[in-house]
Amino acid sequence: MAGVTNLNIKIDRDLKAQADRLFGNMGMNLTTAVNVFVRQAVLEKAIPFRIYRDADPPAITADSAQRQAAMQEIRDLLADVDGGSINLDSMRAERRTARFERDG
Repeated sequence: MAGVTNLNIKIDRDLKAQADRLFGNMGMNLTTAVNVFVRQAVLEKAIPFRIYRDADPPAITADSAQRQAAMQEIRDLLADVDGGSINLDSMRAERRTARFERDG
């Protein structure tokens, strides 16, 4: 892969295992998940979620509850795609196909 570099980070062993399971259930590995995070941060020019100073985030508002429901719907849809395996390349290919069909 041209233009690719390695990133080495330190992470708690138990946290990594939890993340591996979580992202595996979403059809991606930890590397893909980190790439999704970094791409979204660059796109938004910000960390793509709120970071709270205190240990507990504030109560869920109606707006954030709607976002969480939408994200769960996306996760459910992704789990149905191709037996639960989906990655950025396949999402991009589907988007290109949809644009081609739309634009003719």
